[in-house]
Amino acid sequence: MPLTPDDITTDSDRWGYRTGARFVGPNEWDKHRLDYINRRHFYLQSLTDGLSLAADGEGLILDYRPNEFYEGTLSDAMRDEDDDPGWKLTYDRFSAMTLSVFMFELVTAGLLATRGNGDSVDYRLTLPGGAGA
Repeated sequence: MPLTPDDITTDSDRWGYRTGARFVGPNEWDKHRLDYINRRHFYLQSLTDGLSLAADGEGLILDYRPNEFYEGTLSDAMRDEDDDPGWKLTYDRFSAMTLSVFMFELVTAGLLATRGNGDSVDYRLTLPGGAGA
């Protein structure tokens, strides 16, 4: 179902997020984010693991750079005991395209807020209203 203007709130600090969502830190986000990722969207679990690692204590990811996130924090979240310590994902056109689609999917699900920041974008962890309250 397509989003309507009523589905997105933009606050006075220019954060755009799913109407009814609230800002949270990574600890609360980690407790509840998987409640909103169903089996059809299981691929988002690794992405949310990486975003949780990238966020500061208030849930902010400032000056997000997709290539640095993909090869850095997301690689850290996906690395397992069978991988070499220096293993990392390779950022390319395909990963750039899919990553942007998946980030928007998290915004529409109420799990991320977004804000343009000149040459970059900021993200903030959110949960749909009432989660964990």
